[in-house]
Amino acid sequence: MLFPLLQFAAGVCLLLLGVQLLRRGLVALGRSYLEIMIRRATATPWLGFFWGTVATALVQSSTAVTVLTVGLVDGGVISFYQSLGIILGANVGTCVTVQFLALNLGNIALPVLAAGIPLILVPSARAAGTACVSIGLIFFSLDLMATALLPFKDSPALLGSLSAATGAWQGILAGTLLTALLHSSSVVAGMAMVLAGHGILPPLGALHIVLGANIGTCLTAIIAALFSSRAAKRTALAHLVFNAAGAILCLPFLPLMLQLLAWLTPDLPRQVAHFHTLFNLVSSLIALPFTGLLAWLLETLLPD
Repeated sequence: MLFPLLQFAAGVCLLLLGVQLLRRGLVALGRSYLEIMIRRATATPWLGFFWGTVATALVQSSTAVTVLTVGLVDGGVISFYQSLGIILGANVGTCVTVQFLALNLGNIALPVLAAGIPLILVPSARAAGTACVSIGLIFFSLDLMATALLPFKDSPALLGSLSAATGAWQGILAGTLLTALLHSSSVVAGMAMVLAGHGILPPLGALHIVLGANIGTCLTAIIAALFSSRAAKRTALAHLVFNAAGAILCLPFLPLMLQLLAWLTPDLPRQVAHFHTLFNLVSSLIALPFTGLLAWLLETLLPD
């Protein structure tokens, strides 16, 4: 059983590498537009929500958009209040990555990977080549993890231990810690999708891990804000408050969500991806009208 475990670990590493390379390639392609988008998101929280969603969908990284937003607040380019809509939009924009992971495109992995390698050698096409290679790595890694899990599919000991370890708070904690360790909520969501798809992780446990991943993704922005202004610290803290509060408030509705997801699609990995999208979209839309109240509260707790 050691080889399948090593194979699964290799798949996780390749998935992490693929997601990071995809972000790097897309950021390189869209860097000149990213800051312009965020600077435009200054009129209302709803406008910030729109541009935050677009910017994150463009670069496939809510972390990059959130950290850039913290930097712009620290530099006084935008205010703390203006940053709140951008952060909520970043939560929605990152769902594109998870939906991308849910696609069953394993057959194109190696051809896309092979097509991207020559492009990397051409300076003018390096960013596009990096994006191609990353897409190939992502789908190859998902196939690798899925193959590695086959020997464990009917293991009573593993199924029992995972079922016991993915109670609500255990699952949220596991998702939070894994995301904090890997610095990628998309990778953790991808792992949950693969485990759920092979019946190794209960569907409810996968949803708990996704909720935890949404909390763990806040860590990078918090680290970036540690030595920044009070306004930047408030921005990073607001991101954590939004995501943690959304996860806690969502918990009682998870059984109902499972029924809705089963109605939308019988495919378990897609159910996990759809939950990630619905959770971030609904929680962000509910939070938007309360950005003024949260801004006042955090400015009271962390005054200049």
